[in-house]
Amino acid sequence: MAQDVARPGRPTGLWLRVFGAAAFVGLLGAAPPTPSLFGVRLATATRAELGRALSAAHLTLAPGGAHQWYDLYDVNGALKHASKLAVSYTKGGRFARAEYVFPSFVSTKRLGEVIAEVRAKYGAPTRMTGELAIGRAQARWNLPHDFQIVVKRRWPNPTTFMIIEDLRMLKRMKAEQRRATAESGAF
Repeated sequence: MAQDVARPGRPTGLWLRVFGAAAFVGLLGAAPPTPSLFGVRLATATRAELGRALSAAHLTLAPGGAHQWYDLYDVNGALKHASKLAVSYTKGGRFARAEYVFPSFVSTKRLGEVIAEVRAKYGAPTRMTGELAIGRAQARWNLPHDFQIVVKRRWPNPTTFMIIEDLRMLKRMKAEQRRATAESGAF
């Protein structure tokens, strides 16, 4: 076996192996996966793509569920304990926001369960406020490409909400909504 000879200014073979392994490990845990819904990557998702994927997953539009800015779906068991999914879009049909509703009438445990599911895929939350056991609480994940996931519970209603947002598209959608309201002369 050849020995590593240290030369000034040049790392030895051992150091190259150590730094190479550290860089590889850093790459493995560097970035969480890009959010997706039912196999559709949300960074490029359109209303048509998501509509097909949600239909294939047996989610159905709730009565009166198709609106200009969002579609409301009955989850029909496609995501454990969730009852509704609202998916919002820009005027051009680009994904902006998805909000799952996890009803809970007495138990406050649902928040911790949903946080654990998100943590398993995206790691520890970026920020957490409140108490899991009781009261208002929220966990937030700041993800690459201007995405965020928020899992929260308001109080006194223990229903849990999981929100996935493309912050760029959400900002665009809100600006479009303000323009549409101003142009309508309603206010």
